[in-house]
Amino acid sequence: MMLHIKTEFLNFLIKVILIQLIFLVLAFSCNAQVRSPSAKPNVLFVSIDDLNDWVNPAEFGGIPGLKTPNFDRLAKMSMRFTNAHIPSPACAPSRAAIMTGVHPAKSGITGWGNPEWRKVPALRDVETIEQFFKNRGYTTLAGGKIYHTLAPPRATVNQSEAKGWDYYYPSLAIPIPFQVRAPLKEIDPKLFVGTQPDYFTWGPIAHSDEYMADYQIVEWANYQLSQKYEKPLFLAVGLTKPHDPWEVPQKYFDMYPLESVPEIKIKENDLSDAFIHGRRPLHKFIVDNDQQKKVVQAYMATISFTDAMLGRLLDVFEKSAYKDNTIIVLWSDHGMHMGEKENWEKFTLWERSTRAPLFISAPGVTKGGTSTHKPVGIIDLYPTLAELIGEKSPSYVDGESLVPMLKGKSFDHKGVVTGYVLKEAPDAPGGDAYTIRTDRYRYIYYPFINLEELYDHDTDDNEWNNIAYKPSSKEIIKEHRKLLSEQVKDLKWPGGSPKGYTILKDGIPQKDDYQSLQSISGTTKWF
Repeated sequence: MMLHIKTEFLNFLIKVILIQLIFLVLAFSCNAQVRSPSAKPNVLFVSIDDLNDWVNPAEFGGIPGLKTPNFDRLAKMSMRFTNAHIPSPACAPSRAAIMTGVHPAKSGITGWGNPEWRKVPALRDVETIEQFFKNRGYTTLAGGKIYHTLAPPRATVNQSEAKGWDYYYPSLAIPIPFQVRAPLKEIDPKLFVGTQPDYFTWGPIAHSDEYMADYQIVEWANYQLSQKYEKPLFLAVGLTKPHDPWEVPQKYFDMYPLESVPEIKIKENDLSDAFIHGRRPLHKFIVDNDQQKKVVQAYMATISFTDAMLGRLLDVFEKSAYKDNTIIVLWSDHGMHMGEKENWEKFTLWERSTRAPLFISAPGVTKGGTSTHKPVGIIDLYPTLAELIGEKSPSYVDGESLVPMLKGKSFDHKGVVTGYVLKEAPDAPGGDAYTIRTDRYRYIYYPFINLEELYDHDTDDNEWNNIAYKPSSKEIIKEHRKLLSEQVKDLKWPGGSPKGYTILKDGIPQKDDYQSLQSISGTTKWF
């Protein structure tokens, strides 16, 4: 009898142990399934509007005194690309190129003239980044500015399509929450009236962060990071600052007392040997009214606000279930002039317009805290993300995958091309112009006036001296013409002096009517 009881008890124990083993195996299997190398990683796709390279380390374009602890925090998680360049120096053409993978040189969208980009022949049938992910089994969500957008209280515009997104916050029709403005007395004193665009303003907002559009966008994104999805997640978060107006809560202005704001290095008459971009009246207005430091202060304050919003996003992300299986990319659509080359904002082909931040963190691929100063294109994001999720990007995509760089391997990236439509004044001839950035040089060509510019970044990071016409630059010009023509078809160099410029004996181009252009009235509405 006792033996029978012992046998039953042993059988019971064996069953319990077997059941526990089964549960352990199932738990391990489920865990293994989540962590399987074949499982698609999630993607956190963060777009920043109008952020220049000031968040880089000082030796790579960063500005002293800027407080960006959360960009620094992201850098410790990522590979930072300190020499990344955009496809076009304006929101609409740059974002259309990045999201389609098709360069402006191929699509022809080099400016604001094609708001309905899907009607452009080269883009009619392309699979955009969000469509690429959705078609490969991802849940695709977007909030804020991903493609070019505007929202109340300004005009309402969104160049994004519906079909690539499972949901768009706040909506596809109104892609950005209402943005409060600074008090009129702060942003529109009498000296401003009639002299500047209504969005080109700066001043503190007498509200807390919660009233800002970007706060609400991050709040929505953080909610998504608290949810579970059956499919892998592609979450696009489009922050609208530091795009002007540079109006953020007072506490961010308090971080930068005017006496602490650094002086921006500006060369007097810097356009005497370069393209006259037609935006000098705005520069004249700011200088004549002693507003330089106030604008720089406001831009720095707005960057720090954006940094705080990034911090709120990273706080939730790092506590979420997505932390260990999510690729993070953060990019900006172009750079931003703060008086350099007698320009404010962007819309030029110089370094200050074309260089923008780029961070990539890929679990199991990137080593946090690494960086490269090799010139790359932000248009490279499409093929890079495709490779990181184990897919092949479409054949029409123009960028190059940066995965070799992310893995620390040697990588010979081609020169980075940027294109934009330009003219010197409303009634002046204009057209598409292009620049190529190589390891050492920036070369720019304006076909409509046959003007060339060449800057040696080993000796001239500020691009103050155009050496394109110096005899010693002949072979360098020849090489860069070839490199540019390989990516921009049908370019022609007719020879002879550029139209409207005289080449002096020492090889310096001089704008023939430069002195008369200097006297342009500050009230001219040509921005």
